[in-house]
Amino acid sequence: MKGIGLRDTVSIESREFQIHTGNDPQKNLIKSEIFEQGKFLFSNEDDYDIRERSQETLDIDFLKSIAFDQHQNILDELKTIFKINEKIKQIRQHMPHFRLGRVFLNRNFVSEAIENLQRVVELKPDFVRGHSKLGVALFQDGKYMEAVKAFLQAHKLNPDYPDVLNQLGVGYTRVNNFSAASKFLKKALEINPGYTEANFNLGVVLFLSSLNNENEEEKAVIPARFIRSFKEIIKQPKYQYRGWHEKFINTQEVLNKGNVKEVKGALYKIQSEILLADDSSDIMDYFFLQFMYGGSELKNNKLEVFEELINSEVEKHSDYADYWNELGVIHLIKCREYFLKAISEFERSNKLEPEFESAKRNTELLKHNKQGFLILLRAILK
Repeated sequence: MKGIGLRDTVSIESREFQIHTGNDPQKNLIKSEIFEQGKFLFSNEDDYDIRERSQETLDIDFLKSIAFDQHQNILDELKTIFKINEKIKQIRQHMPHFRLGRVFLNRNFVSEAIENLQRVVELKPDFVRGHSKLGVALFQDGKYMEAVKAFLQAHKLNPDYPDVLNQLGVGYTRVNNFSAASKFLKKALEINPGYTEANFNLGVVLFLSSLNNENEEEKAVIPARFIRSFKEIIKQPKYQYRGWHEKFINTQEVLNKGNVKEVKGALYKIQSEILLADDSSDIMDYFFLQFMYGGSELKNNKLEVFEELINSEVEKHSDYADYWNELGVIHLIKCREYFLKAISEFERSNKLEPEFESAKRNTELLKHNKQGFLILLRAILK
């Protein structure tokens, strides 16, 4: 069966984005890729099941339909996040900016992410995650010393947070301060001995330290300490995906060749990719932003899509309190939809039979409590 391809160019705030969507009939995947001026920004892919059909044309129609749906969803998402960005600029609450900063960063809109995350730490200077995520955004933008300063601010607020200690280790590695990098990574491992990424990053620091004294024309000798930490991180469940397999294989090939300059580059690259890989989904961030500031009502069918996506995340992260909290919020919002639907149905009943006391009473009770319910919901979402 032939592949399906869709292309669009969308203009947002004097910028042009190209969206390419197609399917891989061998792997049953629909994939969208987003570019700006030829630069790849991000992609989104999903698998699908081929429906049993007796005629190939019907299968092609099915593929066209799901490809179009994904393509349209990406177009809508791009327009929505930039619309929200304009809408919340004057809002003096840190969480909307934090959520949008994460959404932008995960889609490689780095300058927009930094702008929102800087707003976060201005509005709430004691928000550790704000400083930490700002540091990650600055690191992704190649502003390594500024990233270290942001990580240090997060560390000052919470000196025993292993993730921040690991970030400091990577930041200091990137500016070639191996002594400071080693100190923070060892501290992270003291607090959490099973922290695989910190252990790997310490291996990178020790490896890079040894390469500093070697002639770049000589073949690099790979320390046993690094080999062990490299094997350990490859085995981690979160890296059991095709993209990560390719990254690790490419790194291993460079290590095998042993060219000192290339080895240094490969170590910095894989370390950065691991740091920038956010293993927590931004589905709920995007959902909150769309619900609160997207400018259009989210209907139950849309809520069900988000619920399905978040349910799949819960299965992956069942020991994360965040996901159970977010799933609870989704269900509360669904209650709101049913609450408003119930009011309209009681009103219709009352209109059909004005003397129907039960419908009249129910309408008044729900209307009386409507404002309180909506206030509660908005308070939870802030």
